[in-house]
Amino acid sequence: MDNKSSDEIDLQELAIRILRYLYSHSRFIAFSCLGGTLLGLVAWLTLPPVYQSKMIVMSDILTKSYSDRITESLDKLIGEGNYALLGVRLNLSEDEVRQVSGIKIESIKKEEKDIKEESTIFIITVDTKNQELLPKLQEGIINLLRNNEFVKIRVKQREFFYKTLIEKLDDEINSLDSLKKKLFDGKPIYGKGPEMLLVDPTNIYSKIIELNRQRVEYVNALELSNSIQLVEGFTSFKKPKSPRGSVALLLGLFGGLAFSLGSLAFRHLTKLAFSSKE
Repeated sequence: MDNKSSDEIDLQELAIRILRYLYSHSRFIAFSCLGGTLLGLVAWLTLPPVYQSKMIVMSDILTKSYSDRITESLDKLIGEGNYALLGVRLNLSEDEVRQVSGIKIESIKKEEKDIKEESTIFIITVDTKNQELLPKLQEGIINLLRNNEFVKIRVKQREFFYKTLIEKLDDEINSLDSLKKKLFDGKPIYGKGPEMLLVDPTNIYSKIIELNRQRVEYVNALELSNSIQLVEGFTSFKKPKSPRGSVALLLGLFGGLAFSLGSLAFRHLTKLAFSSKE
């Protein structure tokens, strides 16, 4: 019990000494906090505003690993200041890409019930100092995603597939329309031999409707066969992402407080070290 009570007294004495030490230097702490707050205010007023905008695209060809590699490559180019190569990839000038401070591509898997293949939603976040570049930046990023050799080959294969199906359906529909016209004109319909075929007109009508429905589906699929589908483009906002006044002031305040406490601790420890040597 005596040891426990003595430990509690030692801790109380230590806390009291710390508080007294800080109180004796309260003016230095206050000036440090004020200086840090003023520095945060200056930074908020002088630093160029950075705006953030998001674009949403959809693709069933691109993968998450591919988007991660693009993000890593673009971030590396921005970090290295390689604006020449970055401008070539995004089809922007060096002065324009210097206004871009960050590009991030995130993927979200989404399976649509009426689509057999899985589509991936990509959210592309851009930080820029000039919002007037957003339309050109949007076009440049979409072209960058589309101009991958694997993606271009897949798109060509898909276009060829749907065009072939549409041509085949057109032949079938034309053949059935010709058969329907003969029935309306009362002309006999013969098979390969000399015998006449008995055809139910209702079957022809329903088959023509079914083939036309399939044709519309293939035409729609052909129109969406591109590798990247834009869902929502970049939007310009009035409020910048950074710097924010409240955040800058708080960072400055706590920065000044941390500086003052660190300085006082270093000063006290240095004093103790020299006194112990003596």
